[in-house]
Amino acid sequence: MSSASEMSFSGTDGFAGGLMALSNPETAQFKVKRGVTDIVNHLTSYGLQHKLDLPGIAVIGSQSVGKSSLIESISGITLPRATGTCTRCPIEFCLSRVDREWSCKVYLLIARELREVKFGDVIKDKADVEDRIRRAQLAVLNPSKDSLKVLDGTTAIGSNELSFSTDIVSVRISGRNVDDLSFVDLPGIIVSVRDGDKDSDIDYICNLVTGFIKKPSCLILLVISCESDIENQSARRLAKQLDPIAVLTKPDCIAAGSSRSWLDLLENKEERFKHGWYCVKQANQEQLEGGITWEDARKNESSFFDKTQPWSQLDERTRLRLGTSALTNAVHNILFDLIVARLPGLLREVELRLKSIQEELAESPNKVKDGPVTKVGKMIKELKSDVQTLVLGRAQDEEKI
Repeated sequence: MSSASEMSFSGTDGFAGGLMALSNPETAQFKVKRGVTDIVNHLTSYGLQHKLDLPGIAVIGSQSVGKSSLIESISGITLPRATGTCTRCPIEFCLSRVDREWSCKVYLLIARELREVKFGDVIKDKADVEDRIRRAQLAVLNPSKDSLKVLDGTTAIGSNELSFSTDIVSVRISGRNVDDLSFVDLPGIIVSVRDGDKDSDIDYICNLVTGFIKKPSCLILLVISCESDIENQSARRLAKQLDPIAVLTKPDCIAAGSSRSWLDLLENKEERFKHGWYCVKQANQEQLEGGITWEDARKNESSFFDKTQPWSQLDERTRLRLGTSALTNAVHNILFDLIVARLPGLLREVELRLKSIQEELAESPNKVKDGPVTKVGKMIKELKSDVQTLVLGRAQDEEKI
């Protein structure tokens, strides 16, 4: 294997066929892309995101801005929505396009155990994912409980031991119609607490989110709702200095006569970011309760932007930033370029850490060949022999006298 210093990479522009080739599983370019992203996914599965600056996407936003709906539209699954089941720990989504039937696995990444814990069997039905994620979050928030008993419901949980946690629920989805994308959904930024929660939760969440997004290799997906004043959305203040990908939600809730300010953001005329702004339209509460399918939700989104002013009157370049598909493609390719740029340095860091560990092992005492029981047994036999020798020697000396 070549050392990190000998490796060089280029971004998506270096691939013949461009972005279309990168999204086709049959092409060599797609396989290279998969190999590159899998490196980061494997390192994350070993808990090394706590030791290395691994490239990744963090989805942040204030509470009730439509963050969960956006994640559902990208992942194709339903998230817990009952009262009190908001995101209370980081939830990692690893989406992988493979030539087999859809499936989902859930793991717990517990920092104190430095390993991932499998949380239940493979899920084959999308309808079962919501409950599994809800139970996984309960397990994280109640660390003294047996996670498997939380899974099967045999342990009673009254109030949670923790309000929020930095431990991670990992949701890994694969299938033929799944996008190749990985991201972490972080708890929504809050400025006040509900009854039963603690005032300290405000700072805890802020520190948790900041811990993720301050990493140089973190790609921030900032979710902003058009339903409320942008100045009142705390997540924006955290992320605006870190050049996020900004996405507007709930465009159907814009107050009459105030669309111009939101369009200025979408056209990157105000609060200009390197990656610009996008806008998506998700299913409303009534449609969700009616069981709208993912496919129908996407059709409704496309129809909304095609037929509703002012979105339908935007220039072609700006319209390329409308819809979940446009956002997903952009995020996917920006992340890939970030990984490509980061990989040589990441490999150097791994090599240096490996060398350091090998040097520490070389200085460690040699491994004891026998187990502790055998070793103690030998010591007892040696002590018995020494005592016998000492007693026998004294008896012989007395006979000579």
